Amino acid sequence: MAIGAAVPKVVDLAADGVLPEIHVIAKEDDDFLKDWSRSSPDAIGPGVVAGLVHGEQIFGDPKVAARLVKTEMQGVRLVVEGARNEAVRIIGMRARVHKTRPVVAGTYFSFGPQGEEDSVKVGFDLGSPQPIARDVLEKEGVQLGGPYFGGRSVVLKKGESKVYDVTAVAGPFTYEWDIQIDLAAQGRIWSVYRPERPLVVSGKATKYAAAYEFDLGEDPGRWIPLKDTGL
Repeated sequence: MAIGAAVPKVVDLAADGVLPEIHVIAKEDDDFLKDWSRSSPDAIGPGVVAGLVHGEQIFGDPKVAARLVKTEMQGVRLVVEGARNEAVRIIGMRARVHKTRPVVAGTYFSFGPQGEEDSVKVGFDLGSPQPIARDVLEKEGVQLGGPYFGGRSVVLKKGESKVYDVTAVAGPFTYEWDIQIDLAAQGRIWSVYRPERPLVVSGKATKYAAAYEFDLGEDPGRWIPLKDTGL
């Protein structure tokens, strides 16, 4: 489902020239979550919302889309690839929260979740004082289990890759955050960080000025008002 705003960002992480290198591709990707819920600081009326859907773009107005913030959950697809013959081991992963601010509480757009995709899933609880990578439990909604790297690590040789579907679960604030990957090789441990610019996700507000839910019952779908803006 296109949203009119997602642009993949490719980044290259490298060690200091002595330790084995890795390559990392990181991009925001809500498709594997099947959740495109967002919120805006603005109170958006039904007249504007009625014109948002353009083909497959559910947020087709660029002015509206530019103000939207992913809400409650955020997906990041992380591809880590070994780049030299010497093996490198991934021994940990965590979210780094740089800044918090109040939740975005103008207009809420609810869409998802509607299914799952088979992949390696890890999750971060951004409201936790230690937001380490955790197992994503196969239950209704998103529930996080024990530490993902508590009893495991991943070894990568040159050309080998591992794909992580990362789910960040927001707490009671809006979070600016990125991902720390902890690596070990040749008797040393170090960390790398990406993406270059922090990701942003908002928790749910207790009440919104306006709220809408996406209706798939028509072709194309449409946004319909929710009577209860307290959700």
